[in-house]
Amino acid sequence: MNYLYLSLTLFLNTFSYSDNNNPSEIYGYWLNNDSEILLIQTNNTFTRSDKFSVLAEGEVQFIDNKILVYRSDTNEEYILEYYLGNETLVVMKPNSQQEAWLFSRIGN
Repeated sequence: MNYLYLSLTLFLNTFSYSDNNNPSEIYGYWLNNDSEILLIQTNNTFTRSDKFSVLAEGEVQFIDNKILVYRSDTNEEYILEYYLGNETLVVMKPNSQQEAWLFSRIGN
């Protein structure tokens, strides 16, 4: 019984730590080489758009150096790997192991 209690406690603590461990530097405006703007807001919503239309929008969660994406425009859900540098953000594209977006920070 103690083992079950300990396992459950560790699981819940790990989950709550991951959920509250959002990288604050990721929030703001980002621009990629295709002139798409990605806005990630502090309420964990995002919009990716070009100069003509919104390309993707929804909510994100940050778990173990991955982004869990819930798209509200298509009802898709997926997990993306990412790397956050000082002024750059690299995000693997969905359903691809070889393509990624390279974003540069343009504002907060």
